[in-house]
Amino acid sequence: MHSNTSRKFANLRSNKGSNLPLSALACLLLAASGAYAYTEAGVSGNTSSWESAEYKSDWGLVSMNASTAYALGFNGSGTKIGVMDSGVLLSHPEFQGGRIHIVKTIGNYGKNGMRYPDAALGNGPIDKNQPVKDGKRNYDKNDNGVFKKGEAFNTDGSWIRGVNDAHGTHVGGTMAASRDGSGMHGVAFGAQLYSANTGGNDNMTYGPNQDYNYFLKGYTALADAGAKVINNSWGSNRRVNSSFAGALGYKPTYGWRAVPEYDVEFYDVTVANQTTAAKDHINLKDMNEAKKAYYQFVTSGEKSFLDAAYEVAVKRGVIQVFTAGNRSLMAESFTRAALPYFRPDAEDYWINVTGQTGADGYPNDSNEYIRGHKASSDIQEFNLAGHSKWWTIAGPAEEIYSAYVELTDNATYGKAIYKSSGGTSMAAPHVSGALGVIMQRYPYMSMPQIRETMLTTARQRTLRAGHGAGGMLERWGSDGEGVPSNVWGWGILDLGKAMFGPGQFLGNFDVTMNQNDIWTNNISDVAIKFRKTEDDSDAAAWAARKAALNAKSNLSAEEKAEMTFEAAREQARAARAAEGYEGSLTKRGDGALTLAGDNSFTGAVNIYGGKISALNQSISSSRSINVHKGGEFEVLNALTYQTPSAGGFVSTTKASDATQVNAVINAGGAFVVNDGAHNLNLTFKEGSLLKAAMLSNAELANLAANPTLKKTVSASGNFAGVNLANVEDSYAFFKTTKETVSGSNLALSLQKGKSMEEVASTSAEKSFARLVEANPSSAIYSSMLGATHSVAAAYFGAFSNDLDFKAQNNSAVDSFVLANSVKNKNGAKRADIDTGVELWLLSSASRVTSDNNAGGRLGTNAFTNLVGVDFLVGDSSKAGVFVGLGKTNHKLGDSKAVKSKDAHAGIYGDIGLDPIKISLGAIYSKFDQEKRVVNSYTPLAYEYKDADASAISAFTQVAYTGLSYENGFSLEPYAGLTYIRFKNDDVANSLVQIRNEDRDLQVASVGVKPSIAFTMDGVGLVAKADVAYNRFLGDKTPSAHMNVTGLGATKLEGEKLKDLATTELGIEAAFTRNFRVGLSYVGAYGSNVKSNGVNAKFSWAF
Repeated sequence: MHSNTSRKFANLRSNKGSNLPLSALACLLLAASGAYAYTEAGVSGNTSSWESAEYKSDWGLVSMNASTAYALGFNGSGTKIGVMDSGVLLSHPEFQGGRIHIVKTIGNYGKNGMRYPDAALGNGPIDKNQPVKDGKRNYDKNDNGVFKKGEAFNTDGSWIRGVNDAHGTHVGGTMAASRDGSGMHGVAFGAQLYSANTGGNDNMTYGPNQDYNYFLKGYTALADAGAKVINNSWGSNRRVNSSFAGALGYKPTYGWRAVPEYDVEFYDVTVANQTTAAKDHINLKDMNEAKKAYYQFVTSGEKSFLDAAYEVAVKRGVIQVFTAGNRSLMAESFTRAALPYFRPDAEDYWINVTGQTGADGYPNDSNEYIRGHKASSDIQEFNLAGHSKWWTIAGPAEEIYSAYVELTDNATYGKAIYKSSGGTSMAAPHVSGALGVIMQRYPYMSMPQIRETMLTTARQRTLRAGHGAGGMLERWGSDGEGVPSNVWGWGILDLGKAMFGPGQFLGNFDVTMNQNDIWTNNISDVAIKFRKTEDDSDAAAWAARKAALNAKSNLSAEEKAEMTFEAAREQARAARAAEGYEGSLTKRGDGALTLAGDNSFTGAVNIYGGKISALNQSISSSRSINVHKGGEFEVLNALTYQTPSAGGFVSTTKASDATQVNAVINAGGAFVVNDGAHNLNLTFKEGSLLKAAMLSNAELANLAANPTLKKTVSASGNFAGVNLANVEDSYAFFKTTKETVSGSNLALSLQKGKSMEEVASTSAEKSFARLVEANPSSAIYSSMLGATHSVAAAYFGAFSNDLDFKAQNNSAVDSFVLANSVKNKNGAKRADIDTGVELWLLSSASRVTSDNNAGGRLGTNAFTNLVGVDFLVGDSSKAGVFVGLGKTNHKLGDSKAVKSKDAHAGIYGDIGLDPIKISLGAIYSKFDQEKRVVNSYTPLAYEYKDADASAISAFTQVAYTGLSYENGFSLEPYAGLTYIRFKNDDVANSLVQIRNEDRDLQVASVGVKPSIAFTMDGVGLVAKADVAYNRFLGDKTPSAHMNVTGLGATKLEGEKLKDLATTELGIEAAFTRNFRVGLSYVGAYGSNVKSNGVNAKFSWAF
């Protein structure tokens, strides 16, 4: 929204070289010397290394503690964020590098409306005839930007000359401008930014006049592109002129406003005067006025931009970020920001952003708007949070330096420049960019949880020095720390703090984690507990109001709207009541979550998967801890973790306090005994589990070297029912034994268990295990020694080559089935062919699965298209050739073990010696492959390497064709032999080198082909089948030689191919004498491999 709507900032000065144009040559030079030559000086763990001049050019990054996130490696990379605004100038140096994208808004307007209802009062489109006047932007006061229902629109997200202003470019820069050593950089400088265009400039009014269809298409395009956050800073507040009947106006009186908390005076609005003047912006002085403003959106029967934003948010799970408005001392935020008050289901997907003051040098900046040029930081400015406080946060809103477009000089109009601007328009993109960074930090969180983490970690105390230092933010209110303020909402955005977990739980925080993480923030639930008092008050007030409305015989449109939104609010209160107005935690997924804060949330903790490890004080406040099947719970005696600082990573060690931890370990759930854990009150159920905590590598190596030695871990407290618990090994190579079980002491011992070879499953895994155990001083041995069963299985899978062996076997089966499909491609009869030539097309799709679960089940999806030509030779013989292309993917779960593009060529023929038919053929297949190969063991990681393969198949088959009967039934017994030679290229990287052995396979087959011909509706049909038994001979077992850097070499062998039963069931239709179509199922079934596929065949005889 407008950065110049307040007279106070009409002459805002900047010391940043504002309005400095960049010529086309300068842009190129910047790109060459900056974006492409820039070397990042920031280093991991060191916050000061990230605080470059480019970083400090936006004081907002300093305020929000962004360098902490960057020092931890988070900058929005891998995330997608969106902006709805007046386009972005794609030629700006800050938007180079391929991260900035545009989306198109295409469709038809759904109603008659206008973009600029207040044009006559100065809020109009850019004057196309004279865009610059007297060195200022010039707006057309006679053009309302009218659009008609059904009229088409097609607008892309880039800056459009004569339509857009610089607002979207400035906002986009704050969100995601490049960190390239020049100018400034965005909050999420690693994120992908997607831009949609409002089709106008910042004078567009946030009113019901804006078209639903247009904004729905724009928001949807952003969501379709993958954006999970959409920033909305794009418009101006409604004036009385375009608002509801009886709307009040806002006219500010400026002066020196005392800020006693900081002992300063701030030049700002001192009185928000109430008027009725058409030119004044509407005044939401209380909730009654806010309701009237909302009713205008819902009583006309037509949807608006607000409905579009709401629908995309709740249906697509996208966070909509809106500005509160730029009217200081106005009691409520404007309607778009306050929407969740009226539609509570939007709250999880909505953020309202108000303003925070500051400037260069924050928090010790000097500012002319503070009497005596004292620091101006941490004063709230612009619309108050009001009843929107539960989804409001404050962002940097003064003198924000960012990318801009020259709009005040005809000679350089449209050029890339930089400029400082202010307002909640500038605050919101800081929040939206921060959400992108938080998304990268917590890939396992849902968008509502990302939002909750940001809100609950907002800063509520000032960073100012001097008077009030460290105290609550000015005008915070009497509800206390942790409870949102009517002025500030949750407080000031603190991206750094958001890196360390949520600050509060606002209900049940149900998270699915498949990675390990640590939350060190102090987590409370003070806010949700306070919300009960508000809900109770609201419920009582609504009960009285509802009774009054129900007593009326006829309700006005506004009263009907009130009944609707209050019913929704009633449901939302009931949902919070059902959760008990307490913060709780539900943990799912395989990852381990460590809690290290001094937590005070009181709700239940439920663990359904993975592990929660916690200090006593991090979890003891929970009213109940329940460990369910598949979950693990560990109480720590002490914990050491690292956090970034100005000098690099700093280690912090915390010991558990003496508070008591109460937990129930249910059947299938496990308690992990950590040595020294104390003050435990645990109840074990039948079938619960006990496991020992992880030891250091040195301790494990000592146990491995001394098989009779034991390491005991013990915990103290009360252990009811502990004898019902079974002991489960924590490690793959060490066994756990219950040593002491009593009412107050629990001890487990760890001792050397099975060898790596004994734990390994397949022949190849055992070969690798022997190699590792022969090198106990190697790094790989140390990495594997403390492996859990699942981690050990992952190591064996990575180094055994089993997946590639299975892929080879699956390819062998697929090649054999392909040869059968060519053999079974019956040609046309001599009577149906005039020239002796037949053209055919065969398309096949098949899935081959290896059924042995050792090392994982591999699935192979193969798609092949062949085209060939048959030539008749005499009356009963033929010859043919074919070529084809295909694609094969060998997948384990969601991971591709081998990706292949295939090419095939072959020759074949039938020799008819009635009643004997001899079939012959050969096929050459080339597989352009990429194989997944392990390239790291700490942690396990993979890369794809080119490794081509080829196969030559030759087949012969002898069939007896003399069993034909008058009813159209025939039976064709046959015997055949197929030879397949496989060659796989070697594959190597710095860690492993694998040399695959060539394979010669033979397949002896005996089978029978029954068929029956019949006619239906004049179409000649043949139903046919092929059932055979196939015996593999030769190199049935794939093998390879592997060398592992730091270990040495070993020979690996895969699983042996076993005999197969094959079948083909199909039907063929002759639609004309010359054109036939066939469809068939093709299957192959072995004890360890199965194949299912479909063939479609088309043939034309000439």
